[in-house]
Amino acid sequence: MTSLDDLNLFALTVRHQGISAAAAATNMQRSKISRRLQALEHALGYQLLIRTTRHIELTEQGRWLYRQIESPLNTLQAATELMVERGTAPKGLMRIAIPPTLGVTEFFADTIERYISLYPQVQLEIEHEKSAIDLRRSNTDLQLLPGFIDSLHDDYVQQSLIQFPYTLVASPCYLSKKGRPKALAELADYDFLASRYTRSLMPECRNYRLFSDDLRLLHQLAKAGQGIAILPTSMIEEDLASGALSNIDCADQLTPPSISLIYPAQAYLPERTRLMVKMLRDNFAL
Repeated sequence: MTSLDDLNLFALTVRHQGISAAAAATNMQRSKISRRLQALEHALGYQLLIRTTRHIELTEQGRWLYRQIESPLNTLQAATELMVERGTAPKGLMRIAIPPTLGVTEFFADTIERYISLYPQVQLEIEHEKSAIDLRRSNTDLQLLPGFIDSLHDDYVQQSLIQFPYTLVASPCYLSKKGRPKALAELADYDFLASRYTRSLMPECRNYRLFSDDLRLLHQLAKAGQGIAILPTSMIEEDLASGALSNIDCADQLTPPSISLIYPAQAYLPERTRLMVKMLRDNFAL
């Protein structure tokens, strides 16, 4: 009868590309691992490994067996680690990918502030990514993306979160020269200051005077009278109140963009990741 421990030692030997390396990783004697692997081969009736002086090679039967047991053993290991982790405060490193424009929003800043206050032993790394990334290959826990961008893999979870209120604005000086449009169809002759995300909201054939994902730059240029910008409402509330920027009425004809939460579909998410996903879902799910 085969032993789960022996199957795990076989998988570790394959992952570490050798018995010596597996012995170092498990703090076991090399000779003991070698005997256990021989016992596994005897029980199964197949040679699994071809041993050489420097490394190991898998036989055809060994490759087949490793494909069958790799995922279940990983799941068991993840479940065991999660049980231990749930008995303690969440800790460790969590990597999050976000679009550059999201970093300046009150929504995201408030979420991160709350998370790090509740879970001070978690270290966060926040990377700016403009498109969908392979979360597993980049060792990233989750990604936030504009709703019109799909994840790279069908087995990733993708959930729509809140729609962000955006406002179409320009300086009073610019509008006094160009006139105030009343409908989207009238905007063809205006200069636009756009990001890749707000550009998707507008009809085709706009005259883009500047295209940048730096919302602060778009904000500054809009106040300087260089064109019309679509900016997060929370970013320009003070400017609207002071008169530095003026709201353009036809903005209500635009559909606000949504944000998607993307993460690998795993049976056992690390506790630090599960808590972030739960916070985002509880507060911002559509």
